[in-house]
Amino acid sequence: MSFKNIFCQDRIVNLFQKAIVHDHLAHAYIFAGQEGIGKTLFSKELAKTIFCQHARADACDTCSHCQRISNDNFPDLFFVLPEKNSRTIKIEQLRHLQDVLHVKPLESKHKIAIIQSADKMNEESSNCLLKTLEGPPSHAIIILIVTSLESVRETVRSRCQIIRFFPLSMIVVKDILVNSFHLDQKQAEQLACISNGSIERAALLSSTHALDKKNWLIDRILTLEMNDNLTFSKELLDKWNIQDLEILEEKRSQVKELILSFLLYYRDLLICKIQSGMPVYHTNWKNTLTSKCQVLSEEVLFRIIQVIKTSLEQLDHNANIALLLENMITKILRLQFGNRTV
Repeated sequence: MSFKNIFCQDRIVNLFQKAIVHDHLAHAYIFAGQEGIGKTLFSKELAKTIFCQHARADACDTCSHCQRISNDNFPDLFFVLPEKNSRTIKIEQLRHLQDVLHVKPLESKHKIAIIQSADKMNEESSNCLLKTLEGPPSHAIIILIVTSLESVRETVRSRCQIIRFFPLSMIVVKDILVNSFHLDQKQAEQLACISNGSIERAALLSSTHALDKKNWLIDRILTLEMNDNLTFSKELLDKWNIQDLEILEEKRSQVKELILSFLLYYRDLLICKIQSGMPVYHTNWKNTLTSKCQVLSEEVLFRIIQVIKTSLEQLDHNANIALLLENMITKILRLQFGNRTV
């Protein structure tokens, strides 16, 4: 694989190809963008191009350096990521990286460190990294991969060149699902529609029968009554098999997907309400959504969407997932049934 296989990021590819050819690479970058759109893949292909033994603007994929990087076995390339079952990058990991970077490269003129989920550094880790960024070794290139720039300290951001990655197009996601994951055209199109430009999310959705669950969810929401909050919360935990998962991060991942499903539904209701002409995700329910939105005001729909977005934000900080879900549903139903316009 090389830059030729990086989709929808032509501007970024061209930027780095020019930097490599003219030897104008910076010491530190932040790759920012939503999950699953190729930031880590791009960083690895960038490292491969920089280390390639055939100096050019793209990796040859055949030399010893390219082959070993593809196999995660190159001594001048390092990855840092949260340890298993940990939600943060620990200061010990950054101290070790400091020591590694200050040793001269073994096989090239650079050492590259790729810090995945760098927005999960705590204050101690950020301070440790900051010391490295303030006086990096001349051979070091540090790449921070984040989904949110806001969670990266300003002192760290100011010492990095920020590169923003954009979601993949629906057509590209669909083609990848058909050609690489061997899904049929209809299923690939549906997943591409709800994946928000993330091939990683689309692949996850396909492996967890998410479309069936989402269909069940919409049918169930349409039949809800005011006092169904507790029973509905329990149904959701069972339907998504959340209680069966042992690792907290896996539970959070499933609940995040579930909350996003709520967000898509109420987003579609709002679109039908304001008649913006934008496409809806749930095309099979278009007539039902159009009817349902008539009994809800725009203000209520905006407030429900804010409740859902707040729940997403709280998910990373709330250990009691069942309670979080229950509170979200309770607030939604109170707004939905307590503030009707009819």
